Amino acid sequence: MANNTDALLTPSMPHSPQAEQAVLGSMLIDADCVKDVMEQLRPDDFYLKQNREIFETIYSMFVYSKPIDGVTVAGEMEKNGTYDENTTRPYLAQLMDVTPTSANVMEYVGIVRDKALLRALYTVAGEISTMVQAGTGGSSSVLDAAEQKIYAARRGRSAQC
Repeated sequence: MANNTDALLTPSMPHSPQAEQAVLGSMLIDADCVKDVMEQLRPDDFYLKQNREIFETIYSMFVYSKPIDGVTVAGEMEKNGTYDENTTRPYLAQLMDVTPTSANVMEYVGIVRDKALLRALYTVAGEISTMVQAGTGGSSSVLDAAEQKIYAARRGRSAQC
């Protein structure tokens, strides 16, 4: 089972544990879909820390053309220090068990991206609110900065304004 510590420490932010698990499970059972997923997602798109760590491991393995499956990912996680003796291997097995096929992986990717964008918008809304409350600059400069931040969120980057 996933470590829910992340979810308990912050307000309920938009995320889909099922979609995150299905993306990772698809990558573990079908290495052919890894390239397509890598083109669409980045580690920060995963809300749960354990899922993010698994994705980062798979990404690193993909970059170095290493074989990707449950056993090799567990081994790589041991090497990079993100392996937990009690939870990692059973969780990787669970990911593969709950994902019978990778046929719908891009649907799962879309859900993960959508939730990540909603979280980014939440952050941007707070930044915009802070700019308004601070009262620095006029409405035009705040609006310009807000537009840049929203555009950057859509593109998956953070704007420095």
